[in-house]
Amino acid sequence: MKNKIGKNFYLAAVRGGKVVAYYFSQSLAAIAEVKSRHPGCDVEAFDVHEYGFDFGDAPVINVEGGPMLHRVRCRETGKVWQSVKQCCKEIGMPLKTMYTALRRGSRVFGHHYDYFED
Repeated sequence: MKNKIGKNFYLAAVRGGKVVAYYFSQSLAAIAEVKSRHPGCDVEAFDVHEYGFDFGDAPVINVEGGPMLHRVRCRETGKVWQSVKQCCKEIGMPLKTMYTALRRGSRVFGHHYDYFED
């Protein structure tokens, strides 16, 4: 019998309606890592901690620090924040709203935001 992985999120990289890769993580910050591993794919996240799935030898993305890990940039103004949390505090937006906007690429409070790397 395989051990159960105590992770909270199932992350699926989806291209053309088909899952091309899947991962498990304790943090939604792993969405950016999955996007960088699979460019052009949409990433869907599902909270599965309460179901006790047996994930066997599935790949696990371990992202230390959660939402503090990734820098965020506003496309329209070019302003960069050191973390998603810092950005949300400054503009007065809930973290969940920002993560949804980052995942979908949608506009929030009149601006578009994305993860920023040098």
